[in-house]
Amino acid sequence: MEDLTKESNIPISEVSIKVPWGHIAGKVWGHSNGQPVLALHGWLDNAGSFDKLIPLLSHDLYIVAIDWPGHGLSSPRPAGAYYHLINMVADLKYVVDGLGWSRFSILAHSMGVGPAITFAASLPELVDRMVLLEGLTPVQIKAKDFPTQMGITCTVLTAPSMQNKPEMVYPSLEACVSRIMQANSELTKEAATALVQRGTTQVDNGYIFTRDRRVKLTSLLHTTEEISTSYLESIKCPTLVIMAEISVFSHEKIKKLVQVLKEAKMIIVSGNHHVHLNNAPVVAPAVNEHLLKDFPGAHKSQL
Repeated sequence: MEDLTKESNIPISEVSIKVPWGHIAGKVWGHSNGQPVLALHGWLDNAGSFDKLIPLLSHDLYIVAIDWPGHGLSSPRPAGAYYHLINMVADLKYVVDGLGWSRFSILAHSMGVGPAITFAASLPELVDRMVLLEGLTPVQIKAKDFPTQMGITCTVLTAPSMQNKPEMVYPSLEACVSRIMQANSELTKEAATALVQRGTTQVDNGYIFTRDRRVKLTSLLHTTEEISTSYLESIKCPTLVIMAEISVFSHEKIKKLVQVLKEAKMIIVSGNHHVHLNNAPVVAPAVNEHLLKDFPGAHKSQL
């Protein structure tokens, strides 16, 4: 049995999937004859979010970690278009069609969980298994609050500053790392560096973050408890929910939602919201076990 605790020699490459407004970029780990897995990062992150976890997973997995549109190396949405949950579900269909996958599994973190469960519920024949890290549904709000929220959203999205405000320039990559750690104190320096390496680009006088400022308005990703429950009831694939001990979500609420799923379990691991990036070894064994359960002859991690 291969020892995956040693430095990984798994092949790594890049992929670019054409979409009507540009391309969706992805970082590819493994061999194309492996078990296909689509990895979906969280809000304001990029495919580098999985740089610490994927090397600890089995070499029998073929993982494509995408940059969501407006993040990392992917094209932003065109002017006048915005970042809605429905668009993100369609993004996944563009990706799997571009990759030629007829069946695949999903590994999703935080914001990536919403489109993952929506896709798996809407097109259940395509999804084999899911691992959901720190989340189980899109952010839920009460239906009565949608009109007010939509008014605020439209006002912000159409403001001139949203279109014309110049990007902040940082003098060095180290300054970019410091900025991420300032905004998200739970990230280790190593974790922040992984995100900066894929989420910035050099300009004449320094570096800027490549993420589209429109992605910061997350209200277009919200849904109601009733809609979320409907999606969960429609999911057919086995699902593993991994929650961090120090989570941004209520464990009790997630436990109740897990019971709606037909075949699912929830585990809690030590760590915080970015546990898969800050401390990947506590997550990797469970991810391996779940994704490889029905894959014949698969090697398991010895973590």
